[in-house]
Amino acid sequence: MNRFEKLWEGSVKVRIDGRGMERFFNIAAQRGIVIEKIETKEIPAAEYDGNRHDRYDNHVEKKELEKEDKKQGKTVCFEISPRNFKRLKPIARKTDVRLRITEKHGFPFWLILGRRRSLWAGGLAAFFLLIYLSSFYVWDISFDGNHRFTDEMLLHFMDTIPVQCGMRKKEISCGDLEKQIRNAFPEIGWVSAELTGTRLTVHVRENDGILKAETGSDAPCELTAGSDGTVTKIIVRNGIVRVKAGDEVKTGDILVSGKLPIYDDSETLVKTNLVHADAEVYAETTRTVTWKIPVTEEIRAGTGKKRMGVFFKFLDTEFCFLMPDLKKESSWELFMEESQLRFSKNFYLPVYGGILAAREYIPYEKVLTKSEVSDSADRYLNEYMQNLTEKGIQILGSDVKIERSESHWKIHGTLTVVEDIAKESPMPEDQEEIQTVDEHH
Repeated sequence: MNRFEKLWEGSVKVRIDGRGMERFFNIAAQRGIVIEKIETKEIPAAEYDGNRHDRYDNHVEKKELEKEDKKQGKTVCFEISPRNFKRLKPIARKTDVRLRITEKHGFPFWLILGRRRSLWAGGLAAFFLLIYLSSFYVWDISFDGNHRFTDEMLLHFMDTIPVQCGMRKKEISCGDLEKQIRNAFPEIGWVSAELTGTRLTVHVRENDGILKAETGSDAPCELTAGSDGTVTKIIVRNGIVRVKAGDEVKTGDILVSGKLPIYDDSETLVKTNLVHADAEVYAETTRTVTWKIPVTEEIRAGTGKKRMGVFFKFLDTEFCFLMPDLKKESSWELFMEESQLRFSKNFYLPVYGGILAAREYIPYEKVLTKSEVSDSADRYLNEYMQNLTEKGIQILGSDVKIERSESHWKIHGTLTVVEDIAKESPMPEDQEEIQTVDEHH
């Protein structure tokens, strides 16, 4: 019997006592009963209390047997299948030996144990079934290498594809996902997506610096002013400059022309080539921005009462246990720490758990003073100026004015900045032919 058959049929370990052990093994061998792993073991003398020989009526014979056993202090153990063990019972009665099962192994005995503990066995089976079924789905999406774009931004984009938690792994194409991310975010130069276990990991590498939009062609164009201002600096790469530092320009004025004249040796205009003007024209301009702030704001004053609880989530079903329950007539702020069940780094399950904390508060409306509105205005303006600085715009000065109406405060911010005002404006290509013909006439 091989190991698998032995495990499937089961086996028992038997201890044998009595004077007819030798005769017992001989009869079993004659009847073709397979007995394995026969061994002799030492047993404590305390086990020889005479009770195992109470079936002997002859007092003298009983005493002699006890003396013989104590002198030997040994017993014989062996392994046999449950089916053959039943065949040993008549032989044991015939040879006056006693059989005692000490251990049970194999699948039949596991089933008996499962019947005795049906809830435990059913829960264990359901647990492994959940793991098996969950392995076909994606239950976690993570990103690596993103700095400019947050995880929330990328997850929101993936929801529109859609690629999200709970999808079958075979429905997700990593190649298509990489292509869609590159097309949606030009600032991301390299993308690699991989499915490992129940986790989708997206590795990205962002381009350094601030990228400028590419025209995609060298079509003839000229640069015009995108806003009013005073020119401070010009860097020309291609084209004819029409302004100089210190000139005041209006929106739409030509800064750099895309018409390149060609002269012969006698300084006669031969023709005019149209080129793609390329330059940076920095000018001192004025930017205005406006914010509105309500006259009142909600204040949440804590009462000092706190509640703690736990919650569990399986798929989209949530179970919250907040002890004690929150009263509906009260106002509470909830804070949650959530964690997801996982077996390894890349094998997540759709099971979540965490701790809930609640803090009771009393809401009331507070009328903002002009000092508080001024502080808010400074905060908004500083954030706006920081965004401009990150875009490479130099800030020379700022001014803030605050006005109040019946329902809100209005904040007017004025900034003096130095920025590139050059804006591409296309030129029709047929101008070259018209001008050349006019020169010849």
